[in-house]
Parts: sequence; C-alpha cells; structure tokens
Amino acid sequence: MSMSKTVMGKRFKYTGTLKTGISIDFGDSGADWVIPVEVIEIIKSEITKRSPVLMGASRKPLLKDSVGETLFREYGFSPAAMTYVLPLLVEAGFCTVASERPFLIRKKR
Repeated sequence: MSMSKTVMGKRFKYTGTLKTGISIDFGDSGADWVIPVEVIEIIKSEITKRSPVLMGASRKPLLKDSVGETLFREYGFSPAAMTYVLPLLVEAGFCTVASERPFLIRKKR
C-alpha cells in the first residue's frame, strides 16, 4: 500500500497507479473508493486543455469553472476525486498546484 498527502496535508493510503486506476483506503470504515483510470485520464485531459485551472474538490458548492465541476456535471463522478488524484499527478511531475486556496493547477510544460 502506498501513501501520499492531499493538497491540504492530510495523509491517505492507496493502491494502484495513475495508469491503472487507484483505490483509496479509508481504513476501518470498510469501504475503499475506486477511482478508475478513465476518470484519471479525464482529469489529466482537463488540466492539459485548461491550464491554469481551479481544482474544485467540493461538491457543495461546486466551484465554478473547476476540474471538479466538470467531473460532476459532465461525467457524473464526484469532484472529491481531485483530492486524491491531484497529489499523485503532482508527484509524477505532470502539474503543479498552488499551496493555498483557491488551488490553481498548472500543467508542467
């Protein structure tokens, strides 16, 4: 099992990779959350097309013009996926993210 930190600094455990999809381990709650590779690819595509772009991991309210809003409105997937996918994309060197709110994502060239 691998470990990372959200942009807010909260640690999380996961299995899988950005290329295969990831499963977030919520510990004793017994319910892991799978983020399929298709959703990861949508996130990467949105960052590439729209950089710089806002993160938008909240569902209520959705952050206007953010990747999270697009995930929810166009693909029916929770914007909370940004919480776990974005740090892994940063670690992989795909993009950078501002250190404070609003979390602005920039694709690395």
